[in-house]
Amino acid sequence: MRQPPNIGRAVKEALAHDAQGDVIAAFSRASYVDVGGQVFALLSISESSGPLHARVQYPPLVRLGERVTVAAGRLFVEGKLVEMPSVCWEPDPLPVGAPIAQLLGVVLMHEPVLNLGLGAGGSLEGSLNFAFARGGLSEACRGIFGRGSGLTPAGDDVAAGLLFADALLGLSEEESRLAIAADAPTHEISRAFLTWAAKGRSIEPLHRLLAACVSENLDAARSARADLAAIGHTSGLDLAYGVLIGLRREADELAGDRPDRPMTSRALTQITA
Repeated sequence: MRQPPNIGRAVKEALAHDAQGDVIAAFSRASYVDVGGQVFALLSISESSGPLHARVQYPPLVRLGERVTVAAGRLFVEGKLVEMPSVCWEPDPLPVGAPIAQLLGVVLMHEPVLNLGLGAGGSLEGSLNFAFARGGLSEACRGIFGRGSGLTPAGDDVAAGLLFADALLGLSEEESRLAIAADAPTHEISRAFLTWAAKGRSIEPLHRLLAACVSENLDAARSARADLAAIGHTSGLDLAYGVLIGLRREADELAGDRPDRPMTSRALTQITA
């Protein structure tokens, strides 16, 4: 069941300061605006919640380049008020102490198409693991940014998953993840999603899928996967794949690849099978 109208954290932050901007993209299911350097989407309540999503009862019909203004906490497009929800969506904290990657791998059954030229027998996971071993999270993301198709290229979706997994386990400093997102050679919409993934926030079905995997609820995990599959051509599933690879990789490192690496308390409780 869909949640009632709400806004994500990026939208709440954008509405907190008077600013001007523009409509930067207009699609059938979502319109994107950039106001004062904050990018977020206007969409209907039939779409999923997320940090960049303003889910409104009656999404305005907008055109590319139209002027957007925030004044006294209210949003205007070409001078017309857009009624914004007051409720800010926040993902539920993940339960801890149970494996995530094990059930996630069983339920997901998906590998993105990134056109890396791996050749016969090559695998995307193997390529990502090699990049991790060579240069860590930054190297793994850099090798896939901009790869594949979609509004947010498939490679960007996978990279967002890698950043999200790293944030979930608390293994890197947030500043380093944000720097990776800021340096991504991609467009501003994709960069906004990467930035929030680096902060440990993503679309609601992903959070729900991981929670179901933690509690080992197969039916709930399959339901969340179906909702992810409905997002973009493969964007939702590509995102979840990145999380899976990130969790697997970090679990291996915590288990023994780098025994001298300090672990945060959150990493210890979230370690995956």
